[in-house]
Amino acid sequence: MTQPERGACGHAARLGHVSRPVLADTLLALRGLELHIEVVSQPLDPTEWLDGAALAEPDGLPLLALLQRFKSAGFAFNRRAASASLMLRCGWASGFAIAAYLTRARVPFLQDFALHFSPSALLKGLWVREAQFVGRAEDPLAGGPEWTETVGEDALREYLLESLIAFTEPVVAAHHAWSRFSRHALWAMATSSWAAQFASIARQLGDEKRGVHEARALLALVPEIKRAAPELYEVRSAGNSRTCQKLRACCLYFKSGMGQFCACCPIIPDAERLERNRSWVAAQARA
Repeated sequence: MTQPERGACGHAARLGHVSRPVLADTLLALRGLELHIEVVSQPLDPTEWLDGAALAEPDGLPLLALLQRFKSAGFAFNRRAASASLMLRCGWASGFAIAAYLTRARVPFLQDFALHFSPSALLKGLWVREAQFVGRAEDPLAGGPEWTETVGEDALREYLLESLIAFTEPVVAAHHAWSRFSRHALWAMATSSWAAQFASIARQLGDEKRGVHEARALLALVPEIKRAAPELYEVRSAGNSRTCQKLRACCLYFKSGMGQFCACCPIIPDAERLERNRSWVAAQARA
């Protein structure tokens, strides 16, 4: 499998003057879906966006300022906790690629992008500056400058994982070196967010089981990813059901001083986790 030719994140030539019908159609397919972030091809306000390349430069001022903001958001500022929090957010940004795959059977490879964070350091937006797409031969928009290859169904899933890894690996490598948090733990954060996006998007499309199936199949393709991927299981409560998780590593949020472990934390007892899962699922039914 040959990866489509890509430049370094944040440094590829932008296509602002070129028609981008595949990107436009993909963004159209995302309308009405809750990805927990806004995905745009051109923001109304282009200021205060963090270039993709900066995510892999934790000692650089733009990212260091963001990491410091985690402290005011309730996270203890130590390097491992900061890196874990960032990886969870980068995983949510991958919802764009996952949604494109589930809605249009296309895989975008981001060549140039930026992220927008709220004052409380939550990820709010993904700016797709340049992307290339891989998809199915029957796609009506196949071809053109945005298109690199047409593939079959199984290969498309492999390309999706390749796209997600290409987006995430530079950040994992940089933050492993910076914080000394293990690669396993950092990948555990990213894959948790991937799995949550698969389940959430597929549920909104009417078939959550499809999303869970796709997540499990994709996460099993690469040994390092498979070891870090969360355990996924269905929980029913109050006539409702949701996919819940048990992470393979702790995000260290409990060090924030709140004295609280996440419901998906591998540290808490399974019985406590399930009880908290049931309470959350019941609350979703009432929402």
